[in-house]
Amino acid sequence: MADNILAATALLMRAGSAQSLSLGIGLGVLIGGIVLMFSHRRALDEAFETPLTDQRINFENRKYRRRVFVAGMIASLGIMIAAIYWVEEPRAFASLILIILGTLMAILGFALIDMYSVGLQALARTDEPDRKKLIEEYLKKRQQSNSQKDE
Repeated sequence: MADNILAATALLMRAGSAQSLSLGIGLGVLIGGIVLMFSHRRALDEAFETPLTDQRINFENRKYRRRVFVAGMIASLGIMIAAIYWVEEPRAFASLILIILGTLMAILGFALIDMYSVGLQALARTDEPDRKKLIEEYLKKRQQSNSQKDE
C-alpha cells in the first residue's frame, strides 16, 4: 500500500499537478475510445466474411451498435477527464466528477448487458459442428453412465 502511494506521488510530481495529469489521462482515454471504435468495425467485418443466417446478422449488427456506443462513451469520458485541466471552480469540478462517475456506471451497465447477450447467443447457437460434437459426446457419456448404474 505504501509503495502505491509513493508511486502515485512520484507520478504527480512528474506531471506537475493533478490537472495536467488529468489532461494526459483524458487524452489517452479519448484515443483508446477511438481505437476501440475501429477495432469493433474490424470485428464486424470479420464476422461477415462467412455466410450467416438472418438471425446471426441481426445479432452481429446489434452487438456492433452496442459496442460502438460504449466506445463513444469511453471517448467522451476521455474528453471529460481532460476537461478537468481547465476547471477551477469547485462546484463545476464536483459536477464534472459526478458526470464522469455516471458515465462510468452507464458503461458498466452496457458492458454487462453485452456480456449477457453474447453469452445467451453462444448458448443458443446450435449450428456449429464443434458444438454438436460436444453435445453428442456428452449424450454418449450420459448413456454409458446410465447403463452402468442399471447394471
